[in-house]
Amino acid sequence: MRAHIPPGRVGESARAHPDRSRHSDMKGVVEGGIRDNLLVAYACAASLAVLCALTAGSKASAQVTLVGPFVGDHSETWEEFPRGANPQGTPILGGLASISGTDLVIAGHFIMCSVKGRPSDGINLMDSDRPSGPFTISFLHPVSAFGAYWGSGIFCTLCCGFGDSPSILTFKDANGTVIGTDSFAYTGNGMLMWRGYRFSTPVKTIIRTARDGLEGFATDGLQAIVAPSVSGRLSNISTRGFVQTGNDVLIAGLIISGSGPKNVLLRVLGPTLGQAPFNISSAMANPALDLFQGSTHIASNDNWVDASNKSAIDATGLAPPNAAEAAILTNLNPGSYTAVARGVNNTGLALVEAYDLNSTAGSKFANISTRGFVGTGVNVMIAGVTVQGSQSVNVIIRGLGPTLTQFGVASVLADPVLDLRDANGNSLRANDNWKDTQQAQIQASGYAPPNNLESAIAATLAAGTYTAILNGKNNTTGNALVEVYGLN
Repeated sequence: MRAHIPPGRVGESARAHPDRSRHSDMKGVVEGGIRDNLLVAYACAASLAVLCALTAGSKASAQVTLVGPFVGDHSETWEEFPRGANPQGTPILGGLASISGTDLVIAGHFIMCSVKGRPSDGINLMDSDRPSGPFTISFLHPVSAFGAYWGSGIFCTLCCGFGDSPSILTFKDANGTVIGTDSFAYTGNGMLMWRGYRFSTPVKTIIRTARDGLEGFATDGLQAIVAPSVSGRLSNISTRGFVQTGNDVLIAGLIISGSGPKNVLLRVLGPTLGQAPFNISSAMANPALDLFQGSTHIASNDNWVDASNKSAIDATGLAPPNAAEAAILTNLNPGSYTAVARGVNNTGLALVEAYDLNSTAGSKFANISTRGFVGTGVNVMIAGVTVQGSQSVNVIIRGLGPTLTQFGVASVLADPVLDLRDANGNSLRANDNWKDTQQAQIQASGYAPPNNLESAIAATLAAGTYTAILNGKNNTTGNALVEVYGLN
C-alpha cells in the first residue's frame, strides 16, 4: 500500500502504477439534465420567428431514481479479463456494452490516496489513474437500470498534495439527450461502494467524469437491466394559440388510452413567451388552467407556485419558468379530458402543454385536439408533439374549421392550411384541402375531415420533436381545431 505519491509522479499513468486515485465529497442527489421541451421545435419555424428552446439549467431528476444493489440480466466483475491495460472499445456485460476512456487497467487493487481500493468480489477491479478524458459506457440496447461499485481517492490532501473531487455520472437516452446526472464521492475504508439507478427513460450512454477533470476512479460489480422494446409514444403534446375571452379561450382535449393511471403534468405558459429570447408582444400576462373530465371539474390553478403540490411540480424539472404561469400535476386514468387555458382578466398568446411523466405505464397519450382562434403572423395556431421510443409513431394531423359550425362555434376558419415541420424547421409535408394529397391513406385511418376544405396530414414520425402550423388560406382568420392522433 502506497502512503504517498512521490513528487513529479502525480499525473503518471495507472498502467505503470495501478494504485492511485482521488475522491470527492458526497452529494447523493440525482440532478441536472436537459428536458425535452416542445418549444425547441417552434424556434426552428424561422418564418414565424416565434419560439426557441427552454432547456438551459433544467433538471431531470424525475427521470433517474437511486436504487440499492440488485441483480441485473447483465453483469460484470472483470474476472474474464486479464490484468493489465484495456483497449478502447472493449466489450463488457456480455457484449451488451463497450467502454472507452484513458488509462483503463484491470488490477487486483487500487491505491486511492489514503486507502487501498478493493473489488466487490475480492478478485479484480478496473481503474483509471488521473484520466485525461471521460470514461464512457455505450450500450448496444438501452437499459432501464444500471449500477456498479465505485471508488476514488479519499483524504488526498493529507497524503498526496492535491484535493478531493466528486465523480459525476451523466445519463443519456438513445437520442443523446441528457436525462439526469449524479454527483457522488467515495466515503469508505477501501471496499468499493454501490451506486445504482433506475431510469424512467431508457439510457443508451453513461459518461463518468470528475469535477476537477482529473480525478481517477475504480469500479467493479456492474449490473444492468435491458429495457424492454419500447414502442413509439407521444410524450409531450401541446398547442400554442391566441387566448381570448368567453367561448374563445384555448380549449385542449386530451385522450389517454391503454390501462392504468398516467402521471401527467399540464401547464400553461404566457409571460415566458413575452421574455427573451421569444419577445412576443402579444403574450398572455397571467394565464390560468382548468381541467375537466366531461362536465366534472377536476382541478384548477392560477399561479403554479400557489399549488398545494408545488414541491412535486418543481421536482419534475418542468415547472413553468414564471410564477404567474399555471400548472397541474395529477394522475389521470384512461379517458377523455379537457384543459381550458384562459386569462385572468387578460388576453394574449399562450402555450398549453401536457407531459407524460411515466413512460412505463400501460396507458399513453392517444390524441390532443385544441380549439382556439387562428390569427396571422405570430398568432397562428401551432400544435406540437414529441415522440419517444425505439419505434416510429403513425399520426394523423387535422385542421378543422367549417365543421365547427355544427357545434355552434361562430366565426370559424373557412379554409384551414396545415404545415408539418421537424425540429429544424424543415417542412415535411403541407396540405390545404385534405383530398388533394394522401386521400386514400387518410380515409383508411378513419379520421378524414368532414369538410373538403379542411386539411389533414398522415405521417410516420421517428423519435423527435415536431410542430404542425395551422393558418388560414390567404391570411384569413377564425376559430379552428387542430388535432394530432396517434394511430399505434
